Amino acid sequence: MKEFRVDLHLHTCLSPCGSLEMSPQRIVETALERGLDAIAVTDHNSTLQGPEIQT
Repeated sequence: MKEFRVDLHLHTCLSPCGSLEMSPQRIVETALERGLDAIAVTDHNSTLQGPEIQT
């Protein structure tokens, strides 16, 4: 069975608990640097960053 590296709980700067450094571009770049196969953005009360991250 193939194994996948994923992070299913990430917040962008739109979430109150997210930091200003957590832009969609930076999240994707960091995920790629760390060899992740998939990520999930789980912002609180917002889906506005969705189109920025989808590939």
